[in-house]
Amino acid sequence: MEALLPVILILAGFYVGWNIGANDAANCIGTTVGAQIISYRKAVAIMALFVVLGGVLQGHHVMKTVGKGIVISDVQAWEQEHGEPPPATFQSWFPDNRLPDRAILVALLSAGLFVTLATFSSVPVSTSQAIVGGVAGTGIGIVGMQAAYFKLGVLLKIFGAWVISPALTLVLAFLVYQGLGLLLRRTTAVYWSQLMAIAVVGSSAYVSYSLGANDVGNAIGPLLSKYPDKGAWLALLGGLAMALGAITFGSRVTHTVGKSITPLDYPGALAAQLSAAFGVHLFSMAGIPVSTSQAVVGGVIGVGLTKGMRAVSRRKITTIFLGWVITPLCAAIFAALLYRLLA
Repeated sequence: MEALLPVILILAGFYVGWNIGANDAANCIGTTVGAQIISYRKAVAIMALFVVLGGVLQGHHVMKTVGKGIVISDVQAWEQEHGEPPPATFQSWFPDNRLPDRAILVALLSAGLFVTLATFSSVPVSTSQAIVGGVAGTGIGIVGMQAAYFKLGVLLKIFGAWVISPALTLVLAFLVYQGLGLLLRRTTAVYWSQLMAIAVVGSSAYVSYSLGANDVGNAIGPLLSKYPDKGAWLALLGGLAMALGAITFGSRVTHTVGKSITPLDYPGALAAQLSAAFGVHLFSMAGIPVSTSQAVVGGVIGVGLTKGMRAVSRRKITTIFLGWVITPLCAAIFAALLYRLLA
């Protein structure tokens, strides 16, 4: 069993990456496909390429946060956080100064399970929230409700980013769409349409790159705790898994984001995607795992609000918001209980 464990952990990380690709493909290409600019297959091909690039080139920032920045499992990190040696029980819980292999496996499977359920329900949920909930849940499973073993400052930053990110992209998309409307009045219709189509495809590539930079860390960040010197290879693995998820099951949620929240024209698709890509990329550079789902949905809502509240489907937004709340809670509770059962 011990010999098989590394293989099982890698497969679990690949499973989470596949889930992220299946659910978050919509964040990259939903508006492009919804605006009928290019076909789903062509959009997925673009996404796959740029997701892998984003993960390999800049995925390490979020990988470190997810892998080592939530649960204090290292003696040196404990001493830096608290200014004193850890209690005697510390070494029994974290004998190798990292999360136990069982904890890594439980965190990955818990996050993957709830994202799978959401994907088959066509609901764009936050995979960032799922994996953070899974890691935090395993921490609770190991140490119980002892706040000293968690980096509360990091968790507060992550929670704050989850609120700020969709609000930021909503405002940005609203402003960008209004600005594009002003340009439209001064440009010939045919030239504008061709330019917008190219720009929307380009923004899809940018969102895909940002997704890779942020969510590859969510897919295989916990594995970095076990393989700290394999970051580049883990990032490549996560990027390929996300690309495969988009190709195989990404169409379900893509329809929800591209068509079910509000009708999108070319400027609307561009405004939503550019705003989301900028927001996610910004937080990725800070090493904060944010939700591309929240960012893109915030951008789409911002575009819809330029046409009035009636242009936005309140029922669909309510369903999405509930998914954002339920997913991390369920992942955390399930991970904590599963770890205790397997301990």
